[in-house]
Amino acid sequence: MNLIIYKNNEIKYFVKDCIKQKNNFLGSNIKLYGIKSIHFDFKWTRDKLNPILENEEIIGWNKNADEVTEEKENREIKEVTEEDYREAVKIRNELAKLSYNQVDNFVENNVTDLKSAKEYLKKLSKIVLAIIKMQDK
Repeated sequence: MNLIIYKNNEIKYFVKDCIKQKNNFLGSNIKLYGIKSIHFDFKWTRDKLNPILENEEIIGWNKNADEVTEEKENREIKEVTEEDYREAVKIRNELAKLSYNQVDNFVENNVTDLKSAKEYLKKLSKIVLAIIKMQDK
């Protein structure tokens, strides 16, 4: 998902493959830090924009903000709360007690049908999320 940051219908920044984290916008083409929402408007889009160049510098874009198709998806990374962190530590500590063989045996004995496979995938997803949240802390 891409993001345009604009003011008065004029696009100031086009952030390709953007992820928002607080006031930071991290894309594959540019990384912007400390952008305040009181100064700009934002629009998430799947549209691709081409820069208008002059002397190899971007002086504008091939569309105005009102010509860009808006998507409702928001790619913001949520803050890690203390509760999230404590839960992540709890899950990590429980997993650290297990050997690889114990994990294999658990899967072999407990994941036997679609319902149990879904439950196991939910647990794995929580574990991955806990690891990510611990890294963000």
